[in-house]
Amino acid sequence: MVGFWPFGTFYGYTLLKRHKYDLINTWFAVPSGPTGVHLAAASGVPHVLTLAGGDVYDPTKRYTPDKSRLLAAIVRRVLRAADMRVAVSSDLARRAVALYGCPPPLEVISLGLASAMPSAASPGADRPDGGSPDRRELGLDPDAVYVVSLARLVRRKNLTALVEACAAVGVDKVRLLLLGDGPERLPLEQLARERGFGSRIRFKGFVDEAEKQALLRAADIFALPSLHEAFGLVYLEAMQAGLPIIATRAGGQEDFLEEGLTAHLVEAGDAAGLVEALNRLAGDPAARRRMGTAARAAAAAFTAEATAARYEALFERLVGPHTA
Repeated sequence: MVGFWPFGTFYGYTLLKRHKYDLINTWFAVPSGPTGVHLAAASGVPHVLTLAGGDVYDPTKRYTPDKSRLLAAIVRRVLRAADMRVAVSSDLARRAVALYGCPPPLEVISLGLASAMPSAASPGADRPDGGSPDRRELGLDPDAVYVVSLARLVRRKNLTALVEACAAVGVDKVRLLLLGDGPERLPLEQLARERGFGSRIRFKGFVDEAEKQALLRAADIFALPSLHEAFGLVYLEAMQAGLPIIATRAGGQEDFLEEGLTAHLVEAGDAAGLVEALNRLAGDPAARRRMGTAARAAAAAFTAEATAARYEALFERLVGPHTA
């Protein structure tokens, strides 16, 4: 983070010597924000700052701006210097105002998915009891109810709570698939063994895009009880695969998850609520199909094309006066 400003500025000047730019869009107030402010001022073009997550708030890291006076001061200065501020979610926009006094204008532009899932991935179309025709090829039990989670295994994702909840669920055929890797993997593996759940959890580690999509389509429920998500693109990926969602409140995912329609939302730290949500979906195939269908429909509005169009319209509003 300390090295970004000098190196980013150096390479930025290299680009400015080669090309003429109409606008600079910087992602993250720190560490890249000061570089964007400097280069925009040097080149005389508008600066759009996109707030994307840990530059505003992270409940688990010790060095984020919400816990550091120095970093918070830098964020405030960068926010004031920008011509336009964008947040990737309503939650992040509210926190930017509450924590740093972010001035207007502040626009919310959601993230989007790059491509659509195959229409053949309809939830429960061929598996009314939770099975799937391709599960054996994936090494999965065709009769189990699979809860899948996709995340870097770090504290903010709160996967300890998910392992604990799955071990406490009253439906014996529930299994857990964890896609992703990270420093919390060994503690999670040990916890699963201690809770007698070790034989019913699969740590898949890193998976490529094809395997990720196949596992999402083969699963029954997506669950990720993060302590905070700035946006939560993985929820949209699961929704696109036709999965009902279990998530926590207070995060960017609340922009597109609706309680009872596409998801069950619980408070972070509510262990009993998480177990209850898992039990409700694990024991009700019809509810899974109904919510999965609604989830796919809701996810269809969040595309990369829609996000790009919003940014393009914003850029054109800013660039017009500067080029007239």
